[in-house]
Amino acid sequence: MTFITYLFLGFVTAVIGALPLGTTNVAVINTTIKENIQNALKIVYTAALAEIILVLIALQFNMQIEHFIDRNIWVQFAIAVLLLVVGIILVLGRKECIKDENDECIIIKKRFNLSKQMLGFILGLVNPTVLIYWILVISFLKKKMLYLDISMAYTLLLLFLFGIYLGKTMTLYGYGKFSHRLKVKMKNTTTKINRIIGVLLLAASLFQFAKLCYS
Repeated sequence: MTFITYLFLGFVTAVIGALPLGTTNVAVINTTIKENIQNALKIVYTAALAEIILVLIALQFNMQIEHFIDRNIWVQFAIAVLLLVVGIILVLGRKECIKDENDECIIIKKRFNLSKQMLGFILGLVNPTVLIYWILVISFLKKKMLYLDISMAYTLLLLFLFGIYLGKTMTLYGYGKFSHRLKVKMKNTTTKINRIIGVLLLAASLFQFAKLCYS
């Protein structure tokens, strides 16, 4: 029963963490729309692997990082500013590209080449919001439900991490499948999705600023 608990909680917490639209989700959606689901999966697998690394960091340093963020308000403001900047770029940003019959970019001018696997890994690893999420989750689980630590039994740790990997990949795959179906029904889907995501990020940024200013 303990084994199932660790696997299940890893899976559920990963799904919850992956549901909100983030940079990795956007990359999976855009890659599926512009290319295909197979190329999007290359991003999914390495992004999930990078998230495992963030979980291990959170397990090892969750208390230290949590105290650092609480004591340094500038970190919270930096996250809010980052959300604001990304949101503005997605809402107003334009790309020079050659479009297909669905008004989707099929050729975009690139400054450098980056493999899908490397893109997924970077997006998954350089993600402070996800790291904070796992710090909070691990702190909650340790206090309320089960023992979680980097020095715990390897079998339980591996089951927990496998559950996280499975939850992350399945959720991102779901985003890919959804965007693939959406592509068939709508034109210029990428621009519309980017603008919706941009608005959501702007709202999240304003909420974070309000929380910081009035707390």
